Amino acid sequence: MKKYKYITNTLLGIILLGVCSCNNDFMDRYPTTSISDENFWNSEKDLEIYCNGLYTFIEGHASGHTKSPLLTGDNQSDNMAPQDYNIIAAGEHVVPAKSGDSDWNWTFTRKCNYFLNRYQKTPIKENVKDAYAGEVMFFKAWDYFKKVKRYGDVPWISKDLNVDSEELYGPRDSRIIVMDSVLHCINWAISKLPAYEKASPNRINRDVALALKARICLHEGTFRKYHGIENHEKFLKEAMTAANTLITEKHYSVYNTGDPEWDYRTLFCSLDLKGNPEMIYYKVYELGLLGNRTSNFIEGGEANLGFSVSKSLIESYLCKCGKPISLCKEHYLGDDSIQSELLNRDPRLTQTVCYPGKDLQRETLKPSIPGSNIATGVIPTGYQIIKYWVDDREEYLRYQNGILDAPIFRYAETLLIYAEAAAELNLCDQNVLDNTINLLRKRAGMPDMRIETLEKDPASDFPELPVLIDEIRRERRVEFALEAMRYDDLMRWKAGKLLEKTVRGMKFVQSQYPTVVVGKHIDIDENGYILPYKKILPNGRKFDESKHYYFPLPTEELVLNSNLKQNPNW
Repeated sequence: MKKYKYITNTLLGIILLGVCSCNNDFMDRYPTTSISDENFWNSEKDLEIYCNGLYTFIEGHASGHTKSPLLTGDNQSDNMAPQDYNIIAAGEHVVPAKSGDSDWNWTFTRKCNYFLNRYQKTPIKENVKDAYAGEVMFFKAWDYFKKVKRYGDVPWISKDLNVDSEELYGPRDSRIIVMDSVLHCINWAISKLPAYEKASPNRINRDVALALKARICLHEGTFRKYHGIENHEKFLKEAMTAANTLITEKHYSVYNTGDPEWDYRTLFCSLDLKGNPEMIYYKVYELGLLGNRTSNFIEGGEANLGFSVSKSLIESYLCKCGKPISLCKEHYLGDDSIQSELLNRDPRLTQTVCYPGKDLQRETLKPSIPGSNIATGVIPTGYQIIKYWVDDREEYLRYQNGILDAPIFRYAETLLIYAEAAAELNLCDQNVLDNTINLLRKRAGMPDMRIETLEKDPASDFPELPVLIDEIRRERRVEFALEAMRYDDLMRWKAGKLLEKTVRGMKFVQSQYPTVVVGKHIDIDENGYILPYKKILPNGRKFDESKHYYFPLPTEELVLNSNLKQNPNW
């Protein structure tokens, strides 16, 4: 049995940051504490216990019967087509009435600030307590990064506020100020956290903080560039610097055993990622301590109704020759059947989506679309997910107690961050590609990306972009499909309009599904492609460029604090 490394949630939430009874609405956002400062902050163990409670911020695969955020995070993008359509992707989300119906929540922020304003009094070595403070600063930076992605301008809070604090009624701070503060937080964390070789297993270390910094800075740099906000170069350079540090220190490598038909999938169906050289940080699940139901859901549990991939994602995978399907007459066999469509493609495709008659479909021989009477979870588009599925009957029978590990920061992301940031700064040459993207291509058994042979895809989602940036974006979409990154990518590239494209599935072949009645069980377009949302979204999905790049603040917050202003056009 693998060694248990996941840091469990302690009694911290009850003992250290318990919520006292009070009718004041602000209490829900800034709970008072039951900590007795005289009896705490006395030892390293106190700091460790406090920090342990913050690790629940790392989502991974959801516990219990909840669907994995890693898997379902792409539901609001153009990668997935869940049976119950996603209201964000459809542009149907509205202003929430209450704070509890939104992510406008400051409890976690207060937990971080409470620690940072008190840890110094602990009578232990400075470097030891600073290491724990580095963990907290890491989480504070990540928390604020998520808030900025969601809302743009947010209040920057450096104190653990109480119900009578004046700061509760202040305005939002500008994105510029907040992201500069986030950068300061993550840099401070990097300077205080223990090095890779000195860190305790599965605690946040310097390398994990560098990976987060690279992620934050790429997002902020490209968001600013494409949304016309000043100083995007600063963040892109910071992204390159953080990624380059991880690359040059060589603590990690792309997982590659020489098996292109399996190596990529191994990252997502492993019950124990310990020792995998690509894992900068992963969340561990252990029988009897922390479990998830991700693999069971995919195999056909009742909550699997509706996990499916869009045709748009399928078409983004290159042919095995390294060309887009629109430019490869030699290898692309067309899409008259799902079988032909998935042949001769980038091997990552059939390690993400099930090839008919294999793995999950060994018994059914084909996907279970609506009306097919195949006794598995319904796949609305016909493209069934295989990523995160474990071919292990014991794992299936564990149900919500599954022990599938969850990659959080992969070295592959570091490589793609470096390549994209370099391309956005006009610094990407063949040497950059060879040391980043082409390492991922080699794992997949795909030809190298060569600058001199790149050809613009006539079907590109980004016809206005240089071909190099276009193809780097394709590589990112393919490598991180169903890892909850696509929606954020579309937002930072100012590409929300892609969500309005008609969602299609595979081409329907009546002879393969004799019981399916078109118009009753499924709808198809004039070319025979399944339209999963024709009836429930007759006018299609909508994206309003004037407001949908940010989420609305809850009405309750605007009433409580007149200095808060709603995001534009909400």
